[in-house]
Amino acid sequence: MMDRKPWFLFAVSVVYFLLVTIAARYKENGFNDINRLSTAIAEVREKITGVTEENGLYVKELAQITASDEYVEAIARESLGVVKPGEVVYEFVDIEKIAGHQPVNETAGEPSE
Repeated sequence: MMDRKPWFLFAVSVVYFLLVTIAARYKENGFNDINRLSTAIAEVREKITGVTEENGLYVKELAQITASDEYVEAIARESLGVVKPGEVVYEFVDIEKIAGHQPVNETAGEPSE
């Protein structure tokens, strides 16, 4: 009878360990949830880093805008197409992008393929 007691305690301990391990792995707020949340936290930290860098660029651009009128003028010309009075604007069009146009073979005078 005394020989069975240590084996019985060992078996109960193993079963208990397995149950605790399974419960820790699969129950709510277990290891799976912790791993999933750790991944989500890492993704959010990456987004924060990207947004912080983008914010730094905006801060620099704002400093340039407030520092010089030339920069504001350059942005207005590029983005909004603002023109000074008396200026002539030349707009270059890519002929190949015009609908229905076929390039002409210059040597033969025929449409090229």
